[in-house]
Amino acid sequence: MMRYRKLGRTGLVVSEIGLGGGGIGHVWGETTDDEIAETIAFAMAEGINFYDVAPSYGDGAAERNLGRALLEAPQGRGHDMLVATKVALSEDDLGDIPAAVERGIHESLERLRRERVDLFQLHNTITPVRGQYRRSVSVADAMLAVDALHRLKQDGLTRYVGVTGMGDGGSVRAVLREGSLDTVQCYYNLLNDSNARPLPDGSSLHDHGQLLPLAEELGIGVIGIRNLAAGALSDSVDRTVPPDSLVAVDFKRARTLRFLEREGVPLSRWSARFALQQVAVSTVVPGVKNRAELEDQIAAVDLADISDADLGTLDTLRADDFGVRQSDDRVL
Repeated sequence: MMRYRKLGRTGLVVSEIGLGGGGIGHVWGETTDDEIAETIAFAMAEGINFYDVAPSYGDGAAERNLGRALLEAPQGRGHDMLVATKVALSEDDLGDIPAAVERGIHESLERLRRERVDLFQLHNTITPVRGQYRRSVSVADAMLAVDALHRLKQDGLTRYVGVTGMGDGGSVRAVLREGSLDTVQCYYNLLNDSNARPLPDGSSLHDHGQLLPLAEELGIGVIGIRNLAAGALSDSVDRTVPPDSLVAVDFKRARTLRFLEREGVPLSRWSARFALQQVAVSTVVPGVKNRAELEDQIAAVDLADISDADLGTLDTLRADDFGVRQSDDRVL
């Protein structure tokens, strides 16, 4: 049975498992329109009330698919679902950030077939210097975008505003402290829990900056993302992963976690449970692409927490970089 948590200070009560938009936007492998419609209908039937999409998921496909499914839901149930989407600034947008943010929400609302969204978020990584990562924005850029988000909130086009907390941890922390934000999306999974605590000495993993305790301090709701590490913590990957990519390194690291798979519980389910064990996380939004994958993630709600002994084994593995030491300065 689905359980629910408060989303920071928003007053919203969200399902512990939400539906991320990557799968329904064809990002994580092949699926069909019928499978997508079935997945969204199943999500609603199982009590999922939080849906997180973005224009970049399938060039608008995730927004269109979600909008159509919610509009066609029986008895108007789709109107009661909480919908979050995002705006990502391109290099061309940086000359007039407020205009780009406003244009973004109107385009998203058209695809979603809604008059407003419940949450509108900045989707760029945030770094000290603009362009340090692919499509990253500076703190100053991000604050201009956040100001524009707040104006959309005042205009009634979104109920709440947030950011994707990716990039340089210190830069994201600065935006959280100054932005009067309602939510932040935080990378958090079995392989990298640096949003909760510092990485072990000598770790080659990306340090996400310990955003969870700061979000708790500020009353900002936390949306857990990438709990499956782009599929590395899942058995259902059906897309090609280049063998020399940094994502492929996560697949190697994930092999060391198979000790968790007891009594028929797959690693993907433990991955969701691990995120939900973190009390600062309000909801986890796996980007599943079909009903079977979603069923697996929902089952984590009733799964017992990972034991202290197994968490200790995880700490030992992390201290050794899971046996795979490779510089990791990416931002997923």
